[in-house]
Amino acid sequence: MKITDYLTEKLIAVNLSAPGKEEAIAALVDHIVAQGGVDSGRRDALIEKLTERESLGSTGVGGGVAIPHASGENMEKMMVAIGKFPKGVDYSAIDSKPVNLVFMIIGPTRQPRAHLQLLAAIVRTLRNKPLLASILESTDPAHIYKSLKEAEGN
Repeated sequence: MKITDYLTEKLIAVNLSAPGKEEAIAALVDHIVAQGGVDSGRRDALIEKLTERESLGSTGVGGGVAIPHASGENMEKMMVAIGKFPKGVDYSAIDSKPVNLVFMIIGPTRQPRAHLQLLAAIVRTLRNKPLLASILESTDPAHIYKSLKEAEGN
């Protein structure tokens, strides 16, 4: 499974700001809505699902990265969005460090296997330290997208 099969350049936001986890989730969801990835009428339900998942345990995986994810009946298709928070976010990550990079996965409940495979693909991809550093340094969505495609062999 490839991240770029579910990600578009327009779903990459490179200059978001938020003081905490909930605000970071809302900021990235707002970007998704603004780019037409999710209908504005589904915004609140999506934020609720993502924060509900966070209440089970932080998706801040360490190293400045978080991977919030949610599924729901009201979500039409699987997608990934990326949000960069240059000033960092207090995300309650497992290493207690601020989060600068958020990979968000959203999708329909009827695709649990694909959801887990996509989560695993993101974790595997982010183990590539030069790629992660490149993404963290970049301020260009096109460059981030291209870097991910190249890392996935596209």
